[in-house]
Amino acid sequence: MHPWVARHFVYQPATWLRGEPVFRTLRRYEQTQWWSPEQIEALQETYLDRLLRYATRRSRYYSDLARDSGIDSSRISAQDLIRFPTLSKSDLRDSIDRIQTFRLPGTTSWKTTGGSTGAAVRLKKNRWATATEQAASWRSYGWYGIRPGDMQARFWGVPLDAKTRLRFKSIDFVLNRVRFSAFAFTPEDLAAYYLEIERVRPVWAYGYVSMLSQFAAYCIEEKLPLDEVGIRAVVTTSEVLSDADRERIEQAFGATVYNEYGCGEVGAILYECERGSLHAMSENLVLELEPDPTPEEPQAHRLIVTDLHNLATPLIRYDLQDRVVPAPPCSCGRGLAAFKRVFGRAYDMIEAPDGRRFHGEFFLYILEAGRDRGLAIGQAQFVQVEPDLVEVRVVPLKGYGEEDGQFLSQSIEERTQGQLRAVVVLKDSIEREASGKIRLVKAL
Repeated sequence: MHPWVARHFVYQPATWLRGEPVFRTLRRYEQTQWWSPEQIEALQETYLDRLLRYATRRSRYYSDLARDSGIDSSRISAQDLIRFPTLSKSDLRDSIDRIQTFRLPGTTSWKTTGGSTGAAVRLKKNRWATATEQAASWRSYGWYGIRPGDMQARFWGVPLDAKTRLRFKSIDFVLNRVRFSAFAFTPEDLAAYYLEIERVRPVWAYGYVSMLSQFAAYCIEEKLPLDEVGIRAVVTTSEVLSDADRERIEQAFGATVYNEYGCGEVGAILYECERGSLHAMSENLVLELEPDPTPEEPQAHRLIVTDLHNLATPLIRYDLQDRVVPAPPCSCGRGLAAFKRVFGRAYDMIEAPDGRRFHGEFFLYILEAGRDRGLAIGQAQFVQVEPDLVEVRVVPLKGYGEEDGQFLSQSIEERTQGQLRAVVVLKDSIEREASGKIRLVKAL
């Protein structure tokens, strides 16, 4: 589809129908990025005042927190933020019904998130929140010469059930993108991906670091002229971007790689600018940094995020358990807070005996499909214990039955065409890594 047609006659009308003022907000964000840090901080305080007042009055969870902390919701202000305890992913999952506020039908959308821990959460977002997320992303993609409607090659997950696949196809059409499965791929699949890219000639590519790196390595090895397609930029996300991955992807695509960092709960958090700094989406989020040094990175800070716009599921002082390294103001001139790097999130890929590799998100989608069916599973981890055997470690919830585990094991065996066997092992808890995080997938 021609980018101008996609932008003005497909995507923009779709945002209007959903009640999401994306383009109006985008025009504003293109201006606010050049504000001084002090101006941006004042804007954050205005939004934060509103969020705290709303949450402590409309959310049972935050109303109780305010009362227990002696906070008067009628006089609450941005300065009271630090009086709230941090919110962990398990807190969010366990208290989601009490955290969410009442919103009229049709004014929210649902987002299922999982991340690298396997602790999936399904939360509501109001239309203004989703509009600001999209606007911040499009503003940042504009740094790379990308506009709404530009054709995208998306290396991403593919839903497992037909109904959800159909819905994702409609979203891909609206956003003018072609999707390549990052879940399982053979050399034949990668060859087909290249031919499709050569046919549609996308303006930019987007996806998981591991998948883009694998595809790049294949194109280099097979001497496929991917760099002649005309892709302007590659945006990597969801996993740690190493220097080696960046170099390999840039070599194959013949385009600059830019890093994106975010999570499903709050959307995009950091984007890399043309000068190499990672900038915060400060119009949407308040970021708190707690010193959390590692032997390799003494300047590391743990990242705590407050979403300023999601009134349907207020997330106040949400602890992502990821680390960032602050940077001085960037020479690009933007007033958005700058960072040198972000780390702490990565996925393993499990390789089956036939050579196919299954991304961590493949297993997460199976887990989410099970939860959509009502499986009583609190948390899960997928561990490759033999070349063809995956041990599914499950922390059960009340009501768990043998059929719940059978769904997971049968799904893995069916979706891998029998290349992987699966056995379910019940656990009281999932063992954490030395970093304190839980890995969703552990490969041999």
